[in-house]
Amino acid sequence: MEENSDIITLIMAAGKGTRMKSNKSKLVQKIYDKELVQRVVDLAENIGSSEIIAVVGFLKEQIIEVLGDRVKYAYQNELLGTGHAVMQAEEYLKGKKGKVVILYGDVPIIRPSTLKNLIAKSISQKEYATVLTAIYDNPTGYGRIVRDEGGSIKEIVEEKDADPLQKEIKEINSGIYCFDIEELLLAIKKLKPNNAQGEYYLTDVIKIMNEKGLKTGAVIVEDDTEILGVNDRVQLELLTRVLRKRINNSHMKNGVTIEDSETAYIYDDVIIGMDTVISPNVTIKSNCVIGSNCYIGSNAYIGEGVKILDNVQIGNGVKIKSGSVITKDIIE
Repeated sequence: MEENSDIITLIMAAGKGTRMKSNKSKLVQKIYDKELVQRVVDLAENIGSSEIIAVVGFLKEQIIEVLGDRVKYAYQNELLGTGHAVMQAEEYLKGKKGKVVILYGDVPIIRPSTLKNLIAKSISQKEYATVLTAIYDNPTGYGRIVRDEGGSIKEIVEEKDADPLQKEIKEINSGIYCFDIEELLLAIKKLKPNNAQGEYYLTDVIKIMNEKGLKTGAVIVEDDTEILGVNDRVQLELLTRVLRKRINNSHMKNGVTIEDSETAYIYDDVIIGMDTVISPNVTIKSNCVIGSNCYIGSNAYIGEGVKILDNVQIGNGVKIKSGSVITKDIIE
């Protein structure tokens, strides 16, 4: 990639999400007090995006209220597919060199390292499109990755357009891509809605680039929970569980004892020192710092931004207000 080239992130945030059964956009539903779309913007910032564009449509006012001026906005007033969504952001991409990463406002728990690997492979292998894929035993509902004899990606076929043989393929498209900006802009001009949905598919860009002789590739995600999306409240709870386990495991690997990981609700951006013990049914809100060799009793509630010094004991059922600094034991 050239020295002055960009990494731009495009966030798809225009869908209706009617299965959430809510008057709110599904993208402003929260996991651990943070909106789904906010988490995706955090991710875009974490990978070093020089510019972040959200393509908004349905209930766009709610999304704009949440994101404010953290991003730029493109507007998709007619929901005619993912390719059409990219077309709406064309003005922000014109004249730019480098890579554009495509993310989704309802796929909020991808690890930054996964996206950095995607971008790094795209650059090092000089790929014009690099797709994040996964291997699913039951791939029903997902677009299939069709590879040629040499293992390169030939095309991506959506479930509704797949023939019986293609439906047997277990490698699926996550919908997350890293594209060369200039070639993506050329390819989307060739998109046509010749499919079962009558939409402009972004997946067709892969075939267009291959027909042009441009190199494309893939990165298979190791932990396929990262690409889980949220369509309803059942999936919202599932992703909350996945994130809880990921956060808790990280603390335990760093020397914290969590007596019951199923009931420890430790929010994002919490720092806990070694040899601290977290009892069952504890909630620790965001941006807390807990020292080493502390004890947090059962049913304790630690508000946002609390600081607890080393060797402090917090008794069962103790509630600590946000922003407090605790220097000595609180046993009640």
